[in-house]
Amino acid sequence: MNIRLNTKRQSNGSNNSPIGIFDSGVGGLSVLQRSRQLLPQENFIYVADSGYAPWGSKDHHFIEQRSKIITEHLLEQGAKLIVIACNTATASIIEKFRHQYGIPFIGVEPGIKPAISVSKNGNIGIMATQGTLASQRYNELKQRFSHTVNLYHTACPGLADQVESCQINTAKTMTLLENFVQPLLTKQVDSIVLGCTHYSFLIPLMQKLVGDSILLIDTSHAVAEQIARIIKQYSLQNNEGNGLSQFFTTGDIEKTRLVMSSLLGHKIENLNALK
Repeated sequence: MNIRLNTKRQSNGSNNSPIGIFDSGVGGLSVLQRSRQLLPQENFIYVADSGYAPWGSKDHHFIEQRSKIITEHLLEQGAKLIVIACNTATASIIEKFRHQYGIPFIGVEPGIKPAISVSKNGNIGIMATQGTLASQRYNELKQRFSHTVNLYHTACPGLADQVESCQINTAKTMTLLENFVQPLLTKQVDSIVLGCTHYSFLIPLMQKLVGDSILLIDTSHAVAEQIARIIKQYSLQNNEGNGLSQFFTTGDIEKTRLVMSSLLGHKIENLNALK
């Protein structure tokens, strides 16, 4: 995975300031989950734009406006670093935001590079949203690596919605997965890149569907490791004990609480409204 950042900019936050993470909805919780495991002493603020999800089919202007509102909220909360835990938003706005705001930004991209490192036959599948696959950033990634491997992508409309509504272990979700995965299997792929943070919560279902011989590339671990590197680089580690997590949503509070609690495996108490 190639996660870019602006190393010329430094955070104005103190060491106990929170790390901000945002996504169109709850998919970025997969990044938060891995980050909390790796950095239990850090404070985190997670923002789910559930009232406006999904972003995968939205245009650039819409994504930029929503991302700006959320970013400025996180800055008001004192964020020392911001993670755009959404492939679509990363592709659309991260470079502009790195120049516009004065703290480091970390984004997510389809993990083509790690897939290449583990692929044995050079046939790699990529599952992502329509917005990610249509972006210039993705096409640059594809052009960079397509001369060494065969890349086969498929857009997955509706799949992130199933995670967003916590309809994971349902017949509809399995049908969607079968429809999206089957074309990749006919290409004899030996690895599949999950190009949307929502898809991380579907790994158990997908693994049953594709079998153990096909590797599923989840980039949330790489993002957590990058967060650790950046806060160390800027000497921003929090050493004041166990960190806390705070949550915001633009959607319905109780509905979002139920979904978040189910995905994370524990009840979410500290959830607030963001308009």
